[in-house]
Amino acid sequence: MRIQFSVNESEHQKLQELAAKDGYPDVHTYCKDTSLQQRTYAELWERVVSGIAKIGDEEFRLRDLIAAPPANLGVKLFRNQAALGITKVREENGTDVYKKI
Repeated sequence: MRIQFSVNESEHQKLQELAAKDGYPDVHTYCKDTSLQQRTYAELWERVVSGIAKIGDEEFRLRDLIAAPPANLGVKLFRNQAALGITKVREENGTDVYKKI
């Protein structure tokens, strides 16, 4: 099912700022979690960050930290490698493999 609503430019800017502040990759994920009073994406990202902190020097995949991660979480992980102190070492069967640096 699809739900749509319209916003003006300033409302869209505010939504972008709120989404970014809470660590969401996009406005629609933020709006969905907020309207359903769920913080699922933010909670998943926190689990990723804390999971990486606990990993030693072994290689890992996102699915090692989150059993069934949404695709946009993988994109966020890839884009935040430097901030997380990790690097992509290779791709294996369509899955990025990372290691702490």
